[in-house]
Amino acid sequence: MGKKVLIGCIAIIGGVFLVFGIIVAYFVVSDFKQEARLDTELEEIYELSSDPENMNLKEINLRLNRVVTKDDYAVVEKAMKAYISDMFENNLNIITLLDDEALVCVLTWENYENDGPDFTRTKKYISRMRGAFQECKRNHKELLKEDKMRSYIENCALDGYYLDFYEERMGTLLEWDTDGSVEESLDFMLELMDVYEGVICFLSDNRESWKVEDGYITFENDELTAKYDSLLYELYEDDAYTEEVPPEDEGMGLIQLNLVFHQERKVGE
Repeated sequence: MGKKVLIGCIAIIGGVFLVFGIIVAYFVVSDFKQEARLDTELEEIYELSSDPENMNLKEINLRLNRVVTKDDYAVVEKAMKAYISDMFENNLNIITLLDDEALVCVLTWENYENDGPDFTRTKKYISRMRGAFQECKRNHKELLKEDKMRSYIENCALDGYYLDFYEERMGTLLEWDTDGSVEESLDFMLELMDVYEGVICFLSDNRESWKVEDGYITFENDELTAKYDSLLYELYEDDAYTEEVPPEDEGMGLIQLNLVFHQERKVGE
């Protein structure tokens, strides 16, 4: 009788461990599936954003705003996508600023005729663009800080495993501008705004001493001509500025920026 009870207890205990093992296996498999699903989602977002000139913004935003996992992984996914969204938005802002066609029109004879000699609209434009580039630079530097990356998930009350999972995936985004190429490009644009401002203020201050004829600007004396040319010298010592920022690894589409700016001299050549 005692032996039968013992065998029965062993069987019950064995059954409990078997059920426990099945439950653990289920959650392990479930976790792997969720991680794989999230990794696939991130890769698709990066691929969709790999070409700045042909991005499907509607499809990218659809993925950034949906949740494909559940439970704690859903919390991680939302934190990841919030961080990626902020970085993506700042990169888009940079591209939009660089694509502004008015950038190449500031020092043209058409602008001199249409907005000179006071250059009220041009001065406001330069100020606005400078502020926009400064904001993009601040955001760019802030988003590439480790503390900033962690801030999206640090208050989510998650187990250490999920925090490590988040940092492992998002940590790669911190490395994509280690050579400072994007920041250097933004600095160039800020310097360009300074050159623009110097030229426009010079023309405004000497409003009675210059005129535009047949697409050329002429001054009433050689001293003013020399001063004008000196202001342009730094701008035109290179007639094109191109900086390409390649991704560190394949699939890092969101962090691929082609910062291209061409400035052709159209006045006073």
